Amino acid sequence: MSHDPAGRPVDAADTTGTTGTADATGTSGVPDTADTTGAADLTDATLADRYGRTAPRGRGLRVGRRRVSAYALAITAFVVLGTAVVGWIAVDNARGAVEWKDVGFSVVSPEQIDITFDVSMAPGTTAVCSIDALSSGYAQVGHLEVPVGPNATADARYTVSVATSQEATTAVIDTCDAVDPAP
Repeated sequence: MSHDPAGRPVDAADTTGTTGTADATGTSGVPDTADTTGAADLTDATLADRYGRTAPRGRGLRVGRRRVSAYALAITAFVVLGTAVVGWIAVDNARGAVEWKDVGFSVVSPEQIDITFDVSMAPGTTAVCSIDALSSGYAQVGHLEVPVGPNATADARYTVSVATSQEATTAVIDTCDAVDPAP
């Protein structure tokens, strides 16, 4: 009696590719589905599939027993940096925050415009507001840096005159920034 590659006995009269005991026609009626490679053909890929794959060497950073991809490191660094920037901006804005609002303006002459504006800031704070006078073509025709405060209340209204090089059609507050107190 002969044996198949898996070591099972095969009837010599069996020519249909089936295994087992032959019936009257010489076959068992069961197709041969056995792995013909045998147990000796286990490859590294088969073992890796069975027990878990390892990351290829040279890719990513090893952290403990795991590898971390460059994308994960970049995303983590971006999130940490973004959080730090947002925190810095929040702290910087909370310190000495100054808010302003244009209330109105009046063209006094071709060489002067008056502007009225409200400033809100913590009592005792001093700020410098930058005012621009603009022509009909939005060209800057006058500029003034005016100190405001310190006040006993948080809100104050100011009216200032800005000298212009030609007739202005509007005046706006560009910025108002808190001034650091002198030591």
